[in-house]
Amino acid sequence: MLKCQIMNLSCSVIIPCCNEEDNIQECIKRIPETGNISEIIVVDDGSTDSTSQKVKQLQPSFNNLKLIRINPNQGKGNALKEGFDKAVSDILIILDADMSIAPENIPKFIQPLAENKCSIVNGSRFILPMEKGAMNIPRRIGNKIFSFIFRVLSSVKVTNTLCGTKTFFKKGYQKMVWVKCPWGDFDILFNAARMNLKLLEVPVTYHLRLRGESKMKTIKFGLKFIKTCFLWKLYLLKNGID
Repeated sequence: MLKCQIMNLSCSVIIPCCNEEDNIQECIKRIPETGNISEIIVVDDGSTDSTSQKVKQLQPSFNNLKLIRINPNQGKGNALKEGFDKAVSDILIILDADMSIAPENIPKFIQPLAENKCSIVNGSRFILPMEKGAMNIPRRIGNKIFSFIFRVLSSVKVTNTLCGTKTFFKKGYQKMVWVKCPWGDFDILFNAARMNLKLLEVPVTYHLRLRGESKMKTIKFGLKFIKTCFLWKLYLLKNGID
């Protein structure tokens, strides 16, 4: 495993998951061994399989591994907020349990914050080539559309709003307002616009999910994302932020 030390900032890795029994142990084991990672917080969002049991099996070997269980399922956005609220580190990073963004990428998401280059790091899956079959055409189109909508409504340029891997300071999160985006992405990004936080995108290779099923339902969540975007625009206008 990769070993590195990035200054003296601590980092909490938040892993929201639901029914990821086939992936969760490998995901945890592949997190790089850095002196910065003070805790790994798995938020089990109403799993009906053995996800939580798999996490508990690893806890004797990972003294920084914590488990939060939510029942019934409340959605990824809520799971993230639960994890962020419980985290105690300087930096928060989201890691999806399906490993479509490799856990080994974590250090390059921490580095820009540690070097004061930005206040939030957003992963982008549209700069580097994707693994074949990782994203179908409807999802590609949807991701492009939502990035465009976000740029228009916020005047902040991003190439991939819905990449699950994002990193920011805990002190920044504590000032955020949540409109309850179903997956949390737009709450984080619109807060960055609201607080005028400098955002940096990090290119990542998007990999094919090898095990389990994706929780993303294109039409269902697409409509919810549109609603969230315009709720945020109304909030920004109401508070004099254009």
